[in-house]
Amino acid sequence: MEEEKWFLVKTRTKDKYRVVYTDHQRLELEKEFHYSRYITIRRKAELAATLGLSERQVKIWFQNRRAKERKINKKKLQQQQQQPPPPSGPQPPQPQPGPLRSVPEPLSPVSSLQGSVPGVLGPAGGVLNPTVTQ
Repeated sequence: MEEEKWFLVKTRTKDKYRVVYTDHQRLELEKEFHYSRYITIRRKAELAATLGLSERQVKIWFQNRRAKERKINKKKLQQQQQQPPPPSGPQPPQPQPGPLRSVPEPLSPVSSLQGSVPGVLGPAGGVLNPTVTQ
């Protein structure tokens, strides 16, 4: 089986070289970052050896990735603060435009029971058939 070779592509910026990570290296670093935002010394050494990077490159990648996450979270927070807050609780249904029609209102449970159940309020607000409890 052919051994996988890792190579780093370096691009020249103004005064220094910048490492361009391969897709595989980025994927593995991202997986590790999602597992833990801070890498241990032992895991940093393992990952560096596995990916063909120096421990310093792995350490700096993690620092940069945490900075990127802070920047993304700050941007999300600013966007949330600019939007009006969503209404809390369930909202009553909005009437739909259409032809007007009259709908009879349902009877309330109290009005349908008046006079038939002891202790229920009558039409004037007085109690009909009060039960005596002692």
